[in-house]
Amino acid sequence: MSKRELSLSDVSAVMALQAEKPERETYKAVERLAKETCDWRLLTILKYVEKDSVVERVSSSDEKSYPLGGRKPLDKIATSHGAMEHGGIFLAGTKAQVKEAFFDHELIFSLGITAIMNVPVRHAGRRLGTLNFCGEEGMYGEREMQIGRVLSGLLVPALLKAVDG
Repeated sequence: MSKRELSLSDVSAVMALQAEKPERETYKAVERLAKETCDWRLLTILKYVEKDSVVERVSSSDEKSYPLGGRKPLDKIATSHGAMEHGGIFLAGTKAQVKEAFFDHELIFSLGITAIMNVPVRHAGRRLGTLNFCGEEGMYGEREMQIGRVLSGLLVPALLKAVDG
């Protein structure tokens, strides 16, 4: 798939959408933009549930393999994966790095995924969740990280509502 650039019109359209529509529509709009600008085999959006020390799936491009409401305990995520805690983007760019970082790597590999980029969604120093791009080795680099950062910012209003209930 040929990747296109993210435009100001794209950002403006998502901002207008989230002002009028339910959060699910924002998730789907970001999913579409992520596909067109960065590509993916699987895209998920997780919210942080502080009281339970877990992340919970609020959006998934493959609800059969990764259903909505699915949770991952933070203590099962590799310590090097500090995207949510520290605000950095986590990139497992090779199959070996994915295996090292993710306890559910066998399911991940069965979907043809050999690279993962997790982009934190944060607001005012607070972690809200992550936007997770799952693709193939070589698919994600500096360009995709920059676009991921913008797309994660577009998720802030929706995830603030999801986290705060």
